[in-house]
Amino acid sequence: MQIPECADLCDSIELAAVRSGRVLSQQQLLRQFFPGSRDSRDIGLIREALDLAHRRKKACGGGLNYPFHVEPRSIRSEQVTGFNIYQFLLFGRSLTLGGPIQVEVLLRNFRRYFEDVVCWSFRQAGFTAEVLSEPRVFRGLHVRLVDSLHLVRDRFGESATLKLDAISADDNDLDVDVLAVVRPGNKECGGWPFFLIQCATGPVNTLQSKISEGKDTFSTVWEGGFFSSHSVRGCATPDCLLTLNTRDWRRLSVHGWVLDRVRIVHLASFGQHTPLPPEVNTFWNELSAAMPDIDWQTGWQSDPANDVL
Repeated sequence: MQIPECADLCDSIELAAVRSGRVLSQQQLLRQFFPGSRDSRDIGLIREALDLAHRRKKACGGGLNYPFHVEPRSIRSEQVTGFNIYQFLLFGRSLTLGGPIQVEVLLRNFRRYFEDVVCWSFRQAGFTAEVLSEPRVFRGLHVRLVDSLHLVRDRFGESATLKLDAISADDNDLDVDVLAVVRPGNKECGGWPFFLIQCATGPVNTLQSKISEGKDTFSTVWEGGFFSSHSVRGCATPDCLLTLNTRDWRRLSVHGWVLDRVRIVHLASFGQHTPLPPEVNTFWNELSAAMPDIDWQTGWQSDPANDVL
């Protein structure tokens, strides 16, 4: 399972557009990424990448959800102010290209705050959602897993009893990073539908195992609610999977709900205007400041989609 080369190039073209602040034509992009080349393959790859940018804009729901103006043979970055979820996912994913001096720290923080942005996108769409991963305190839960699970149960309005003997001392998040429900229940009867999302910032070929492994673990610690039969397993990734082979997409979807970059952005576009955690805003400012140093011009050729975040 692998993302085609044009997807990595499209990411770099988007970064180039942000960096330049002006319209970049197909010819300019060819000179930027393939200096001196007149190879039809290189020209075709630029065209594929621009076509993909059109698909991304449509999949994100239009507007500044996808902060680029794309024509058949050109691209320009739109003016945005404050946090932009597409740029957050693009910049964070592109850290694997290298460049910034503090790249390892930025990558570590991106892995952490990616979970919070996924949770925020659910809240934007009207869901009730929580990040169960550690560290939990700044996320509004308790440092102890048991206490956090009780909080989640109450906030989700679920009628369930925690089976303490089913929780081990080394349990962290019960194989789920983000929990969500469309609407909280009324605590009268257990059995409301809920979502169990694993956040995956590693290679694309690990997504299937991320979705399928431990998919029922969370439900094993409850009695009378949070039934596994009422859960939807999902996996969130900062990669754009629009060009993933149809066979691979179907294989992933058999195991759960796949939330890639454009789906996360689309989810966040429903406009509940939920505030971001202050820690995410702080990191966003650091990530934005580091963006100009990302090695977007040549780094994409090392196939960053297969690198580990």
